[in-house]
Amino acid sequence: MKKPALVVTILIGIVISLSIVKAIVYNRLSTAGIFVSKVEEEINFYKTQNTVLSEKLLTLSSLTNIAEEAKKEGFTNENLLMVLKTSKPLAARP
Repeated sequence: MKKPALVVTILIGIVISLSIVKAIVYNRLSTAGIFVSKVEEEINFYKTQNTVLSEKLLTLSSLTNIAEEAKKEGFTNENLLMVLKTSKPLAARP
């Protein structure tokens, strides 16, 4: 076999093998992309659920809501007045 024919045969073999490798890599990347998009959708879902639940927690733990619930359950008397006093200042003026 002549030298140029051998070089052309080797180059054609390399092109075919690289085309096969490229097809395999693209196939694996396409399935990985689907998996990644599903995971991103789940992450976004849980982030929104976390936001909703934190807002609900803040609403339920507010002092106004707690006072209303205590009033409904009968723990408070409407005739009583509750006053919250602040502590004394750290530095007193002479």
